[in-house]
Amino acid sequence: RVFPTLPDAIVKQTYSTTLQASGGTAPYTWSLQAGSTLPAGLTLSSGGIISGTPTVAGPPANTFTIVVTDSANPNAKAQSL
Repeated sequence: RVFPTLPDAIVKQTYSTTLQASGGTAPYTWSLQAGSTLPAGLTLSSGGIISGTPTVAGPPANTFTIVVTDSANPNAKAQSL
C-alpha cells in the first residue's frame, strides 16, 4: 500500500517529504515510472524522499507516477499517481 497524499510545495521554498508504504518486505526502493517527471526543481531519491526547490507555480503539466518496489524475491511493486 502506498500513501499518495503529498503536501503542497511553494515556489522558491525548500521542499522535502518522505513517501511511505506498508506491506511487502522492507526496505523499499522508490522510482519514477518511465516517462513520468516531477515538477521542475524536485527530485526523488531511491529512499523515497521528494526534495528540492520548486521553480514553477501551479500544478505540474502532467501527473507523475511513483513506483515502490520491496526487497522480497520475487519483488512486489506498487504505484501511485
